[in-house]
Amino acid sequence: MRQFRGYAAGFFVFAVVVLGTISILGIWDVLSGDVIWKSFETLGLLAVVAVIVMTAGKSIGVNPNDAVIYAPNPGWASLRKGTLGLLIASVSVLALMGVMTIWDVIADKDVLYKSLGSVALLAFVSLIIVVTCQSMEGTVAK
Repeated sequence: MRQFRGYAAGFFVFAVVVLGTISILGIWDVLSGDVIWKSFETLGLLAVVAVIVMTAGKSIGVNPNDAVIYAPNPGWASLRKGTLGLLIASVSVLALMGVMTIWDVIADKDVLYKSLGSVALLAFVSLIIVVTCQSMEGTVAK
């Protein structure tokens, strides 16, 4: 079951990345509204199923008398560290754009709102991936 949990977590991270990409393309009007909503519905449903499999995989087969300790896959730590860098960068850019908005440095409000939405979405996707990686590593704060 542990292997299925890893596959489900990997698929969940993939679905979050694809949904984030579709959202950013939707913000910038690259994709039509119909494509965006159908993609959200499809991948959203699959992401929910992946979360359920991850949660169930964590609970099934747990025996307190087992002395077997599983080492987490080092790929999750690498993905978490890379995504943390992306999270920090996107939040920093978001803060910079916020300051530039306060001081009216950016004049075009349409570009400003699309940029703020894109960077905020990127930060949110990064946060979800970091939490998923921590869950797979067993380091989530309780």
